[in-house]
Amino acid sequence: MIDPKRIDLPDFLVTWHGAPSRSATPLPDSCDWLPDPLKEWHTLTSRWEKRLTFTTTMIPPERIRIAEDGKAIFMVDATGDWRWCIDPDDPDGVFDAERYEPWGRNPEQLTEFLVHNTVREVVYGAAARVRALAVPEETLTEILAPMEEVAFGAWEWPAPGYRIFMGGAALAETVKADSGPGWDVEVVASEFGRLSYLEGIAGVRWRK
Repeated sequence: MIDPKRIDLPDFLVTWHGAPSRSATPLPDSCDWLPDPLKEWHTLTSRWEKRLTFTTTMIPPERIRIAEDGKAIFMVDATGDWRWCIDPDDPDGVFDAERYEPWGRNPEQLTEFLVHNTVREVVYGAAARVRALAVPEETLTEILAPMEEVAFGAWEWPAPGYRIFMGGAALAETVKADSGPGWDVEVVASEFGRLSYLEGIAGVRWRK
């Protein structure tokens, strides 16, 4: 498995989003209380003008506030139904929950969590993206042959069981099919030519 600590986030962003187009925007002094990994993520990503998240939204750091329960929400999903927060008394931790549910501790520390979410968002924003449903186990193995699984922690959102694979200029996300046997799989690359090897895999109906 790929250790998430081996993923260099600046290099990853350049690979998938191109070279940054501007200098980093310094955070205001009002953000000094935020954990360093979160401040560093916002400073780094401010160098790109293009959209970097698609299924989640990062709260602008100057708008992050500590609520009555002592937690501070820093990210929400696209519907606003799932939320992620930090605790100033536990700066390395991440807590998440569906709206109106109690907070639970995420299995990842904040640094790894931010890498995980940044990588996962590429799956939904890449220029070239194909999807197949209910892929048999042996066929999934063939699809993922050029890649290696990333040892990210297990998330409850958007559903338990999602796994991410990287390698061969491609990314893939897999999860057990909703009904029946097999796997749902999405494979992405910076251009469709990098996914040409998928055309030789029999019995898979790819959807763009």
